Amino acid sequence: MTRDTRIALFLMGELVVALRANDPDLFKRWLHGGIQDLGEPAVTEMLLDWLDPFLTEEEQDRLLGWHPSVVFR
Repeated sequence: MTRDTRIALFLMGELVVALRANDPDLFKRWLHGGIQDLGEPAVTEMLLDWLDPFLTEEEQDRLLGWHPSVVFR
């Protein structure tokens, strides 16, 4: 497993935890760090393709409410 894959998996877990805790500041910090480590295209792909199956509909709605400009650039 590559370093970037490990970072992406860890980041995905932390983003889910932040969403479930309803903590937008924590989510933003993890998102910013992920973009710094992996780059914006990789994080955007992760949010759109990988994170979706792990979220409930309520969590997906909350994510869109917090970060519409990040998810749909």
